[in-house]
Amino acid sequence: MTFRAKPVVKRAHRPSWEQNDRRNLYLNIAFGLVVLAAILILVAAAAASYYDEHFSSVATVNGTSINKDQLRDRAAVDTFRVDYLEAAIRTQVNSGRLTQAQADQQLSQLESQRQGIPQSSLDKLIDATLQGELAVQEGVAITEAQIDERITTEATRPEQRHAWEIAVTPEVSADATEPTAEQDAAARKKIDQALADLTAGKAWEGVATSVSDSSSAAQGGDLGWLVKGGSHDPAFLEAVFAAEVDTPTAVVKGEDGTYRIGRATEISLAERDPDYEQKIADAGIPIAAYQAAVRADLTRSALNDKITANLTETATPQRDVSQIFIQSSATGSTGEEVKSSHILYSPKDDPSGASALAPDDPAWKTAEDEANAAYKKLQDDPTKFAEIATTESDDTGSGAQGGDLPWFQQADVDPAFGAALFQAGLTPGQILPPVRSQFGWHIIRYEDRRADAATRAQQAHEQAIAPNADFAALARKLSDGPEAADGGALGWIARYQIDSEQEDSIFATPVGGVSDVLKTASGDYIFKVFKEETRKPEGTQLTTLQDNAFTNWYAAKKAAATIERAGQTTAQ
Repeated sequence: MTFRAKPVVKRAHRPSWEQNDRRNLYLNIAFGLVVLAAILILVAAAAASYYDEHFSSVATVNGTSINKDQLRDRAAVDTFRVDYLEAAIRTQVNSGRLTQAQADQQLSQLESQRQGIPQSSLDKLIDATLQGELAVQEGVAITEAQIDERITTEATRPEQRHAWEIAVTPEVSADATEPTAEQDAAARKKIDQALADLTAGKAWEGVATSVSDSSSAAQGGDLGWLVKGGSHDPAFLEAVFAAEVDTPTAVVKGEDGTYRIGRATEISLAERDPDYEQKIADAGIPIAAYQAAVRADLTRSALNDKITANLTETATPQRDVSQIFIQSSATGSTGEEVKSSHILYSPKDDPSGASALAPDDPAWKTAEDEANAAYKKLQDDPTKFAEIATTESDDTGSGAQGGDLPWFQQADVDPAFGAALFQAGLTPGQILPPVRSQFGWHIIRYEDRRADAATRAQQAHEQAIAPNADFAALARKLSDGPEAADGGALGWIARYQIDSEQEDSIFATPVGGVSDVLKTASGDYIFKVFKEETRKPEGTQLTTLQDNAFTNWYAAKKAAATIERAGQTTAQ
């Protein structure tokens, strides 16, 4: 049987052009995907860059974020305020209401503020965020009307008056801090006679020149232009701004005890800048950002008022306290401390310029000869040390105190001075031969030696907690604080009256007990708590609380907050 082979069918091939089209299609699709991916990457990068530039966090306060846009806006507000004040100062110079010297001083202060804006603006935002939280807790709210009113105040130049004064300050005896009743009455009699002379028609300038003891007397009592609510004595300002033009005020006794008569010869009424809001807009500041800054200012002020009122107008727990304060070394060094006095003879009588002179400059030999001559006098009569220090020492500060120097450690002073004074075997009252330092030639009198601050604090604490210890006597003997003369008595201490570290130590100590040693940068404190009462502040304590209560309260709140800055986390 014969089989016939099956014919093979030849397949037709695709045309080459069709294959190329398909290949090109795939390539185009791939290229398009690559382009799309690149575009997406660029968009993502641009979005990330935009986010980083505008919305990335520069700080957080208790979890609330502060972004770069907020910081940029706040810095713009702070810059605008500095610029606006600078322009106002220059306008006052041009109008003759401010001297160039006065303007230069104020402009210098503004320039310092301007340089600090990058950091201070962030600090203000952090405080504004935290104080916003505290305001809610304290029930403090700021209205839109208050914000508008504050902006109007900022846009208004306050009333100014060209003011003059005649001032008489009561004399105070050399050994006293306040005038006697007789001295005060003499000053009052003198100023009353000045007012009578003015009323009788005498020229203001003549009376001011002959009667006033103010620095303005040389200008006939001319104070220049004063601002309502400015920094001059409040009672005097109130009288001047209530007076008729060219009419002397009544005699006013200031907070400083000085008696004054004032007058105003020219008045420039308060004036609002009608373009203030437009100037804000021209500076590129969103009005909402400016209002936010004003709200922050008002919030702080309202919190201040409320907290201060709470702590000064109501009775709160207070403690009757005394302290022993052991001051740390100025350089933070450790070691024994020495008490001494000295008389300094500097080349050319200039301690600050002595180190710049050549060692063989003849002025050094002159100073040495003066020191040797004084040393010879003291060998004959050591009791003249204080007298010579007062009349001859080129260290006028210690010279005024008879040459007396504070306690110091060897590392705190010139090496040659320290080597002479800290040598072994010196006895109290011993006067050393002249010693050359970088400041000149010294005659040194050794007074006493004691242990370093840490050792003395520990020893003081051991004595203070001993049975039947006399804390007042120990304070008078051992404390370096000014209250030592009063047995260390601080009086009544309320919350937020003093530094929080000291306050915490005082209120953690049992009534009748002595605190542990509190170590601080300035020195070591030991407190004795005598009793506790719920009472209202009064006298100097009231003034201290009015000045410091809010600052101390807020410092404690800020210390308890968690504040994170970009690149730095601080659980304060």
